[in-house]
Amino acid sequence: MKIIIFLFYAICIVKGLPPLNNSSICKSTFCEIENDCRCSSTINPITNIDDPAPQFIAITVSESVVTTLYHNYLVPLLYGRTNPDGNSIGATFYVNHEYTDYELVQKLYLHGYEIGVHSITKNSSQDYWRHASLNDLIEEFDGQREIISHFANIPSKDIRGGRTPQLQFEGDLTINAYKQSGLEYDNSWPTSSNKLLLPYTLDYLSTQECLVSISCPKESHKHFWVAPLTNIRGNNNVECNSLASCLIDGTAEEIANWLINEVDRVRTNNRAPLVLRLDSYWFEFTKNSLEGFTLFLNEMSRRNDVFFVSVQDIVDWIKNPVPVTKYVTPVHKRSAKCTPISCALKFLNGSERYMKSCVGCPRTYPWKGNPLGE
Repeated sequence: MKIIIFLFYAICIVKGLPPLNNSSICKSTFCEIENDCRCSSTINPITNIDDPAPQFIAITVSESVVTTLYHNYLVPLLYGRTNPDGNSIGATFYVNHEYTDYELVQKLYLHGYEIGVHSITKNSSQDYWRHASLNDLIEEFDGQREIISHFANIPSKDIRGGRTPQLQFEGDLTINAYKQSGLEYDNSWPTSSNKLLLPYTLDYLSTQECLVSISCPKESHKHFWVAPLTNIRGNNNVECNSLASCLIDGTAEEIANWLINEVDRVRTNNRAPLVLRLDSYWFEFTKNSLEGFTLFLNEMSRRNDVFFVSVQDIVDWIKNPVPVTKYVTPVHKRSAKCTPISCALKFLNGSERYMKSCVGCPRTYPWKGNPLGE
């Protein structure tokens, strides 16, 4: 056994391949995309100026899917829009449980949008997430994945990504909980607007900075992907990572121009994918935001190199990167049955909760530790 270990280390030294461990620095010579491994980097795999990489934009929503969100904002903003190749645009929805209508979740899924996990409780306390145990996080993420799969009648294999509430990313603890919950990538980790990282794996150490409230992973997580949440610049050039927190106001044209300029800043740089966090309350408290976002989408639709896709689509592209002339928006053909039923259920404290389900009602309101409401 000692001889085998010695030979392994000797081969690593000769070839320049350090053994995989907690302190390994990533080098592209031994972390290759063909092996589902990619170092954290700002280098786009497509560098041809004449035929560049597509400029990807992922619209992401991380909140309960309710009727007002769906009918007032999602349908008028997203439905019917197409990318330059004529295929429907994509988006990602990280769904939490309370108040969510699972018939609507299935409608989003059948339309081709990505459904991910945002926890069961979406607890509003930062301390809750900072001090949560591994078991707490597994119950939150795995439990919500099970809830979505069961009550929206969506195959669990199609629920592949996660985002933590309030972006409370606790390094190895969060990643280990994700992995034990069957998730394959994270979209919670912000990076500054001047470090335009592309998706990468955590086989080796990341170079992504650990901002406030973020703990850096130090362990090796083989083939687990990080889709960085690149900050944009809001009012007075303050870094922000959701449209609401950027505090931009003005006319619809001014709001649209701000977003167009943020896209162009990346588009004329390394064309890293841009993730936009969209919260429905932005439309409710910021005047002209809905009209401004609509104008922004209209302008992007005139550009033959800008593609709105899901976060999972971006991860899939970087595994097999092609330039814009060869890129085709993924078409996700899906089928699922739904017999919608409204359930009036008892919650933990005896209060009543209503839930729209695609399958029969559970005995009690699904929650952490009891995702199927048994």
